[in-house]
Amino acid sequence: MNILFLSNIPTPYQLDFLDQLNKAKEHKVFGYFLYSKEKNRDWNLKLPEYVYIANYSKTLKDYIDLYQYIKKNKISIIVIGGYSLPMTIFTVFLTKIKKLKLYFWLERPINEQNGIKKTLKELYLHIVLSNAYKIFAIGKLAVDRYIIYNKKVIDLPYSMNLEKFYKIKKEDKVAKIKFLFSGQYIDRKNILNTINAFKKIKNDDIELNIIGGGELKNEVDELIKYDNRINDLGFIQPNDLIEVYAKNDIFIMPSKHDGWALVINEAMAAGMPIISTNKVGAVVEYIEHKENGYICNTEIDSIQEGIEFYISNKENILLHSNKNREIIRQSLGDVKNASIKLLEELDDKTLK
Repeated sequence: MNILFLSNIPTPYQLDFLDQLNKAKEHKVFGYFLYSKEKNRDWNLKLPEYVYIANYSKTLKDYIDLYQYIKKNKISIIVIGGYSLPMTIFTVFLTKIKKLKLYFWLERPINEQNGIKKTLKELYLHIVLSNAYKIFAIGKLAVDRYIIYNKKVIDLPYSMNLEKFYKIKKEDKVAKIKFLFSGQYIDRKNILNTINAFKKIKNDDIELNIIGGGELKNEVDELIKYDNRINDLGFIQPNDLIEVYAKNDIFIMPSKHDGWALVINEAMAAGMPIISTNKVGAVVEYIEHKENGYICNTEIDSIQEGIEFYISNKENILLHSNKNREIIRQSLGDVKNASIKLLEELDDKTLK
């Protein structure tokens, strides 16, 4: 099988996944991305030869190029990573005409419309997604969302290579508890409420480190200006994250919505308990309240309670650390397990 993944931009975790898939010698896997990067995602990535950047320009040439790429590389299976990509409808028609196998790999939508927009979107999804042989849904919440359009929905969460995170050593006892936030400084990630919740706790034996960047940078700077327990580390490249995770104890990111959030995979593999909401796909998949993390809501007081839970129950830090490492190692959040699952589903004998 020659497999093409069509998506918007290359990301570190997607490259991990494509690399792992290409280790299976009986398959050739290609990544076809419409753009090289997008706002607030400044990764410096070394792209392998099987990755192509189309630089989508809204012209006829874009569609001709995609068709020629599929023909040249003898693609037999296409996996589309998004129903609203500019090339989605064209690719669906192309798979029909050329008799290629079509799959979708989808997150749960962030924003759902109402009224006439909702009706039109539902009609569009029924038409487009019913044409797929299967839908790979990114987590349980996404499975529930897409099962109404196609009965062949497979739970296949986002995954990544976590080996370097497994190697982090955690101390048995923690003196100063260090909390880590990693994500875009935007309203959806709830960065301002996270900082305000931390500031309400009058305790000098705790620390909050935040990494990322985005439109709320000025507000973040103003909030942390007079609290020397809070450190803004800025944007950090993926290869440098390991040192940051090693120096922190508990991961906190109480998002208002996240289709998945791969930082949860990273933090679990690094041996960190999780403070987050049930609005995050990875949290719904892996975290149980007070068993290996703390499920809060998005409000300041609830986030504060999550922080105080670990301050008052330090013994749970190492306990939840060990649980999370084992959970993520055995899960589809580890790229080795996820790649095996995907190839098994693509090699379904009913396709023959």
